[in-house]
Amino acid sequence: MATKRPRTTISFDPDEYVALEKWAKSEFRSVPQLVSAIVKRALLEKNQFEVEIQNQK
Repeated sequence: MATKRPRTTISFDPDEYVALEKWAKSEFRSVPQLVSAIVKRALLEKNQFEVEIQNQK
């Protein structure tokens, strides 16, 4: 079944990809699943930081 979620392509240096593969394997994930989780976590942290900054004003 096709998904309507937006897609993107990202390229890594070979050594970076090997490191991502090892990390993903240690968490029983695929590399795309791991990268998605990393991006989601980064977006949450960014949002929390922006809220904290806004609350300081």
